[in-house]
Amino acid sequence: MSDTFLRLVPTDAHWHPDEAAATAAVKIARGLFPLTEHVAVEYEEGVTFFDAGANTESIHCSFCGSDLEDWWGEAMDQAAGSRFENLSVTTPCCHKATSLNDLRYVWPAAFGVCALTVVNPGVASLASEQLRTIEQAMGSPLKVIWQHL
Repeated sequence: MSDTFLRLVPTDAHWHPDEAAATAAVKIARGLFPLTEHVAVEYEEGVTFFDAGANTESIHCSFCGSDLEDWWGEAMDQAAGSRFENLSVTTPCCHKATSLNDLRYVWPAAFGVCALTVVNPGVASLASEQLRTIEQAMGSPLKVIWQHL
């Protein structure tokens, strides 16, 4: 059986909500996704890569759109050497400074120290109003990651 995880990850890879904000966001998510099996703000010990699992299609330069899949693996290995504390990279295509967190992932992916996770939410999309409501509760802009395992 496969599972779908909706992960809402703060855009700042090192930011996490305080306990009150996390509790409020979980309460809102439970109301928005009544069919979910589980919802919680999950904290990692350090910066973690939240990917789209089987949904992952490709990785592109956020500047010129070039395909970066061949280069990306080595860039990830290098960043893993710092436990993802340093996500800075220079793109091989147009030689621009950026972050692994700012590349264009198809489907979206993100780096962070926490994520609001909704397991099998019972929906296939998140409306922009729903996202804004959760962002306001959490106190941060969020990246929406749909992970299929």
